[in-house]
Amino acid sequence: MRGATIGFVLAAACALAVAQQKLPYRAIDHPQFVAAAQATFLHAQDRVMGVDSGGMAKAYPAAIVAQHGVVNDMSPDGPIAITW
Repeated sequence: MRGATIGFVLAAACALAVAQQKLPYRAIDHPQFVAAAQATFLHAQDRVMGVDSGGMAKAYPAAIVAQHGVVNDMSPDGPIAITW
């Protein structure tokens, strides 16, 4: 995805609760992104999940999504949930 932004998640995440029990994952709300050229933390063999909506392309590293279970983000068309 040339020119796309790459999902780069900072440490902050909100815990989800279901029926007063915490889930084993901490969802990522409001992810932060860097330009593809600045994503030096990714390697050629790393997998990403891509979303292209309304002319905006984003990539979410699969390893980060797998650690958190879900990434709650916004697309030009409205809210989206990225999950593995």
